[in-house]
Amino acid sequence: MYWVNGIASQLSLDCTYKKDDEKQLKTSDIVCIQQSFHASLFITCTRSAIYLWSVKPTTVLSFVERSESHLEEFGENVKITWKPDATAIVIHTSKNYLLLYAIIAFDQRSFEFNFPNSAHAFVTGPGEGKGPKTMLIKFRLAIRVDAGMTCGTCSDDTVILATHSPPAIQSISWNPQHVNATQTTLLAKLDIMQDDTEKVCEMVYEKSMSISIWITTAGRAYFIQNHTQGKTGPTMPSFTTKIQWSGNCFHQQDATHVSINPKFSLIAIGTKSGTVYVYSIQNYTSPPTLSHTLVLNSWSSQQSGDSNSVQSLEWTSDGYAIAVGFKKCGLAVWSAFGGLLCASSEMDDMFNGNSPHKLKDTYVRGIKSLFWGPGCHQLFVLSVEGSGDEEMKAKFFTIPFTKSALTSYHHSDNARRGLLQTDDRILLYNNGGGYQENNTAIDPAAVAWTHIQYPTLYITDHWPIRYASISADGRYIAIAGKRGFAHYNAVSNRWKLFGNQQQEQSFLVRGGMVWYKSILIVPCEILSNKSYEIRLYSRDSNLDNAYIIYTETLSNIPAYITLCGNFLLVYTSENVLNIYNINSTNNNKARLEMVRRISLGGIVTRISKVRSISLFNPFNGDQMNSIEDIISANIILLVDGKLVMLCPKESDDDDDSDLNPNVFSPLNQYDIHTISQKSEYYWIGKKSVNNMRTSLWVADGKGLKVFTNLLLSDNFGFNSISNDSYESEPSTPTTPAMLSNRSDLGRPFSLGYRIGPEPVSPSASIADLEGYSKWKIASFDDLNANTIYTPLDFYPLSIMLDKGVIVGIEQNISYKESLGFVLFKMSPKMHLFLHHILRHLLKSGLEEDAVLFARSYEKFVYFGHALEILLHTVLEEEAGHDLGDDAILPLVVKFLDQFPHALDVIVSCARKTEVALWDHLFSVVGKPKDLFELCLADGRLRTATSYLIILQTMQPLAIGGKDTIRLLQKAMEENDYELCKELVRFLSSIDNTGQTLQETLQMIKSCMEQGDPLSPNTEDAQIDKVVQSMRSVLKKN
Repeated sequence: MYWVNGIASQLSLDCTYKKDDEKQLKTSDIVCIQQSFHASLFITCTRSAIYLWSVKPTTVLSFVERSESHLEEFGENVKITWKPDATAIVIHTSKNYLLLYAIIAFDQRSFEFNFPNSAHAFVTGPGEGKGPKTMLIKFRLAIRVDAGMTCGTCSDDTVILATHSPPAIQSISWNPQHVNATQTTLLAKLDIMQDDTEKVCEMVYEKSMSISIWITTAGRAYFIQNHTQGKTGPTMPSFTTKIQWSGNCFHQQDATHVSINPKFSLIAIGTKSGTVYVYSIQNYTSPPTLSHTLVLNSWSSQQSGDSNSVQSLEWTSDGYAIAVGFKKCGLAVWSAFGGLLCASSEMDDMFNGNSPHKLKDTYVRGIKSLFWGPGCHQLFVLSVEGSGDEEMKAKFFTIPFTKSALTSYHHSDNARRGLLQTDDRILLYNNGGGYQENNTAIDPAAVAWTHIQYPTLYITDHWPIRYASISADGRYIAIAGKRGFAHYNAVSNRWKLFGNQQQEQSFLVRGGMVWYKSILIVPCEILSNKSYEIRLYSRDSNLDNAYIIYTETLSNIPAYITLCGNFLLVYTSENVLNIYNINSTNNNKARLEMVRRISLGGIVTRISKVRSISLFNPFNGDQMNSIEDIISANIILLVDGKLVMLCPKESDDDDDSDLNPNVFSPLNQYDIHTISQKSEYYWIGKKSVNNMRTSLWVADGKGLKVFTNLLLSDNFGFNSISNDSYESEPSTPTTPAMLSNRSDLGRPFSLGYRIGPEPVSPSASIADLEGYSKWKIASFDDLNANTIYTPLDFYPLSIMLDKGVIVGIEQNISYKESLGFVLFKMSPKMHLFLHHILRHLLKSGLEEDAVLFARSYEKFVYFGHALEILLHTVLEEEAGHDLGDDAILPLVVKFLDQFPHALDVIVSCARKTEVALWDHLFSVVGKPKDLFELCLADGRLRTATSYLIILQTMQPLAIGGKDTIRLLQKAMEENDYELCKELVRFLSSIDNTGQTLQETLQMIKSCMEQGDPLSPNTEDAQIDKVVQSMRSVLKKN
C-alpha cells in the first residue's frame, strides 16, 4: 500500500551545530527527534538545544539554546515527550530533571514574501499556503525526579514516567501546580512483572484503545491497562483519579521498541535480532496473540547477536503499513499483515562497494529514529553516519512515499482502477484511451501511469488530501483536503474548484465521496453549527452552494459512505448503517430516499475500526437493483483487519419491520460469519465471467484469497448464463493484437478427449451445455476448502477480472556510485490468475465448469501461456509422487485437449522442464513420437519442430534424422522456407558426420529433377537462400 518513489531529500542541520567552537561539536549533535501527535510539528533535540520544526514547509520555527550553567545544574537533554494537544513538551535530562516548555502559537506568520511590485507571482508548495504560524518555546519550570528516569509517555492531562530506583511508575500532571498532582506505584506491588529486578525502559500509551505497552530491561513486553473503579472497560490514566495498573507479559525476550496500530488492533515489537513480532489484540481480557513476524530474509541468516537490532519502528496513521529502522540494514516497510513493500537491504552489496564513503543517503546503512509526516506521504529519518564503531554527525532525511487511495478511503472503484496518491499529485493507472478496452495483448513497455497534479490553489491551503475517489468509468476524480473539495475531468484534463472560498472553507468532507453517474455525492460537516448533511453536486455545474442538487440532513457524523448499484450506504457515528435509494432523472436531478436503517450495535464495538462496508448478493455481487435485493442482501464488513459477513435469518412472513425505515434491525436478525482473519482490503467483481457469477477478492499481505460463487443457489444452470458482453474492467496498456484463427492453431480434441460440445466459434464464450453448475461455495462450512489462494511476490493493486490479470507494484532500487544517491522507482507487475482458478476447479472435479470459465479468456494471446503455467505447476507438484486417484495431471491434460493450444502447451512445457520429469509427463499425455505425428497430420509444422528436440533427446539419431527429413519435405511443400533453414541448422547440430545432411540434399535434388515448380532455376529468392544455407553447412562438415 506504500512505496518509495523518487529520491530522499536531506534537511540541513547547520543550525544545530556550533561551527565557531569545535569543542562543542559533540554537545551539538542530535540525540533524538519526536513528532507531535498530529505530526504537523516535530522537535529535534541536541544535548544543549531544542529546535521546533514545522513539516510544511519543513523549517525551524523556534529554538532554545540552553546555557552552560543551565546544563550544569539540570543536565543535558536526553528524551522528549509531547503533550497530546501540542501546547507543551517535557525534556528528560541526564540529571533526572523534567524541563517543562510551553509551545505558544501566534496568528502572525513566520515567513512572508514582500515584493516591491505587488503583482509579483510566486507559487507555494503543498501545505505551505500562507506559511507557518509564528511559534515560540518558553521555559516554564523544572521538576526533580529523585528516583531517576528511564522512559516516559503521556495521556491528555498526565505525564507517565518509569523510574530507576526504586522501579516504579509515576504519574504527574502537565500542570504540576495542581494539588495532589502526583501518583507513584511501585512495580513490585503491581504483581505484573515476571522478575522483580526488571525495570521499564520504554513505554507507549494509545489513547484510542486505552492500553499501554511496557518494555523492560529483560527484553519482555507487557500489555498494560488502567481500570477505574465503577467502570467496566479500561480507562485513560489520569492524575485526577486513582490509577490501578493491571496487565500481563505477552513477549518474552529481546524486545527493544514498540509501536501500536489501533486501526487493525496490532502491536509491533522490534527486537535485538532484527525480527519484528506483530501481535493481535483480540480483546481486553486476554493477552495479545502472535499474528505474524516481519523478517528480512536477505540478511536474517547472516547476522548474529544485536548487530542489526531494530532502532525505531512506526505504523502509518491509517494502519496499513509499518516502517522499521535497523541499526545496520537501513529501512524496510511492510504492509499490515506482512507483505514486504520495500527494503534498502536489497542493495547492501552495492552500498558496501569499493567507495562506501561516496554514499550520501546514509539512511540505507543505518537508522537511529524515524516517524511519518501528516498524510504519510513523507517518512522523516534520522541516520548516523559513521565508520566502524565511531559515530559521526547525524543526517536528517525526508523520504517521499506513494500510497494507494484505499488507505484513506476504501471504495470499490478505487480498488478497481488502481488509484495512487503522492504528496502533490495523483497517479492513475492506464488512463490511456478507450481503444485499449477490447485488445487482447498486453504491452509491458507502454506507459503505465498518468500523472495528475493537484491544483495549486487548493493543495497549498488544504494539504494533505484526506480522501480521493474515482468514478466507475475512470474519467472523473474527486479529492478532499482540510476543507472543501475539488474534482477533475480526465477527458478535458481540467480541475473544477469552488469559486467562493468562503463556501469552500465552510465545510469539510466526512467519510469519503462517491460518484453516481454524473453526480458527486459528498457527506459534509458544516463547521459553523456542527451539523452534518449529504450533498449532491453535478459534475457539469459550477461548484457553488447555489448549484447543489439535493441535500439530506444527518443527525450524526458520517463515518463511511459507498455505493452498491443504485443504493447509497451511509454509516454514521451512532453505529447505524443507513441505506438510501438514489432517484435520478435525465436532467441531472436526483434525490435520496431512505429505505432501511440497520443497527450494528453488538457487532461493531469501535466506529473508527470500520474500514469498509458492502452489500452482497450471491447472484449480483454488490450491484443492488431493487428494494428486494436490499432486504435479502448480506452485509460485508471490514473491521479490525477481519472480513465479516452478516447473513439475514429467515423472517416471519408477517414481519414487515424490514420495510419500515424507522426501525433498527436487532442483532438477532443476522448470523455472523468470519470470511478472512487477516484482510487488508477486499474487492467484489462487478460482473460475472460466464459461470463465475460472483467473486470476492481479499488481500492478506502475502497474496490474494478468492471466494467464487459464494452462497450461490443450487438452481444456477448453464443455460441461465448471460451472453451479454462483459462490462470491461480497467485494462492494461495494450497494443492491438488478435488471436490467430483457429485453423492456424490446429483443432481441439487432438488427443481424443472431450468435455461437453465444442463451441461454435473461437469468440463464443458459452458452450451449449445442459444441467446445473456445481461451482459454488454453498455454505460457510465449505469456505476454507473452496478458497482459492494466489501467492504473490508483489503487492496487488488492481484485479482485471475480464483479462485474467492481477496488477500490482514492485519496488525497484538503483544506485549510482558517482552521484551517491539512491533512486527508488515503482514498477507495475502482472500475474495471471487463471491457472489458480482452473487448477482448483479440476481438483474439485468440476471439469465442465473449468472449460466454460476458460473459454472466456480464449481470445487473449496469452491464454496459451496460462495453460502452460497450469500444466507446469501440476507436473512439478506431482512428479515423483504416487498419488493414485488423487493425481490431477490426467485431468489437466484432458482439460487442455478442449482447446487448440494443447499440443503447443505440452511441448513448450516439456522444453522448459527438467528432462527427469519427461517420463512422468509423457506417460500421461502420450508418446512424443505420436504427438509429433499428430502435428504433421494437422499441418502444425512449427509445433512439430519443437517436438523434434524432445525426440532427439529420447531416441537414436537415425530415427530423429528421418523425422527431420520428413518435416523438411513437408515444410518445402508448404513454402515455409524460414522453417527449412531452421531444420537444416538443427540437422547440423545433431549430426557431426554430415551423413544426414547429405541424405537431405539428395532428397531436395530429387525434388528439383522431377520438374518441381519450386526448382532453384526459378527466381524465388527464398529457395536460393535455403540452398545456400545447406551448402555452407555441408562445407563446414
